[in-house]
Amino acid sequence: MREASTDRRSVRTRQLLIAALADLMHTKRYSAISVQEIADRADVGRSTFYAHFTDKDDLMVQGVRQMVGSLEPGPAGPTNTLAPSLGLFHHVAGARDLNHSMSRGRHLSMFYDALHAELSALFLERLAPRLPGRPTKVAPDLLASMVAGMLVTAARAWMESGTEVPAEEVDRSFTVAAEAALRAGLRPVD
Repeated sequence: MREASTDRRSVRTRQLLIAALADLMHTKRYSAISVQEIADRADVGRSTFYAHFTDKDDLMVQGVRQMVGSLEPGPAGPTNTLAPSLGLFHHVAGARDLNHSMSRGRHLSMFYDALHAELSALFLERLAPRLPGRPTKVAPDLLASMVAGMLVTAARAWMESGTEVPAEEVDRSFTVAAEAALRAGLRPVD
């Protein structure tokens, strides 16, 4: 991604471009969407697009970052490390058709890789209050990556299954499994 400006106009333009891509993905396959279509939908020029993003893949990755940043995390603490998971399941419930837009292959993998990276960073940050102050059975960065992988896999499987299981139920199942992994991984080394 290009150097992000915090200028309000730049922030607004980036948000418009991210929203334009998401909007187009409700009706077209990702691979068929052009930068020009994204710029037109956002009512900006191509040069403005390229002033903010290197290409549409960069735009998509930044959209994932924004989405993860918008999840309701609740306060960080030892009892709610996984709080953002329910927000992700709700987001997935409202965006099932976007998965079809990505089809299979490199774009879908890129999306899930970006989601995994963002969630790993978020969980690593949220693990801090739970660390025992000495080495743990599993390194915190690896544990955060494992939990993020569990969440991405659960969200993807739920989205692709098309079942009508409520987000809250899927989240409860994920939380039980992830908390078990956290308890085991955060045990201090003997």
